[in-house]
Amino acid sequence: MTQSTLRRWGPWLALVVLFSIATSLLSWWQFSRRAERVEKINMVIENYDAAAVGLEDVRWTFTSSGEPENEWKPVSITGRYLVQEAVLVRNRPLSGQSGFVQVVPFLIDSGEILLVERGWLPTGQRITEPQLNPMPADGYHDLTVRLRAAEPDLQRDKVQGQLASIHPADLEQELAGRGTLITEFYGRLAAESPTYEISPMLMPKPSLNEGNHLSYAFQWIIFGLMAFIAFGWAFRNERRIQKELSGELTPKKQKNTQARQDAVFEDANQ
Repeated sequence: MTQSTLRRWGPWLALVVLFSIATSLLSWWQFSRRAERVEKINMVIENYDAAAVGLEDVRWTFTSSGEPENEWKPVSITGRYLVQEAVLVRNRPLSGQSGFVQVVPFLIDSGEILLVERGWLPTGQRITEPQLNPMPADGYHDLTVRLRAAEPDLQRDKVQGQLASIHPADLEQELAGRGTLITEFYGRLAAESPTYEISPMLMPKPSLNEGNHLSYAFQWIIFGLMAFIAFGWAFRNERRIQKELSGELTPKKQKNTQARQDAVFEDANQ
């Protein structure tokens, strides 16, 4: 390769290499996101429909990637709701409809307090409150709940009776002296006894769809390969043209297409 050719094509080759590195990183990122999603799906498959165990039999441990091993595991608890400390968690759309989830602290017989997400409530005429907010009785209950990891604190302004996320520590002050608040996780209601004719709608089973991460990963790989193919085609094409001009190669015969015939005809009649 001559010095002039290197000066002309070197920057383009460097750009192609940089582009390919970028697409490789984006592809790796998509593979990584898919792996995280698949791990969460497997957690749902393994735990969601398992037999309920006592809360005292569950250890809140984590996998090597930081995911809680017992997420979605059903547990049985007995005690009573602390109805006066119930809150709503806002901005919880479901099936395209805006709404809230009702969260009621539950005082377990052991003296621990677990936040229980009882279900979903649609927004009413005013978007700042639900259409209906039926509360459980302040009596003894047997519950089956599925454990969920505590949501992050979103650092939003406090609204009376509402939370921006299910972050149990946000209610630590209100529940002080009532029992030991569990802050690492909360419970999503699966069943309760006694039952109620009117109650929030139980949340559906989480989706097992892993999304488009795999197809996106392969698309980024293809884009990187196409950059090299385009570079090779452009380089080879220019070399061929230079050899035709220098007489080293016979000029490539152009196809006698209709467009070429029209161009020849127009040139002849000018």
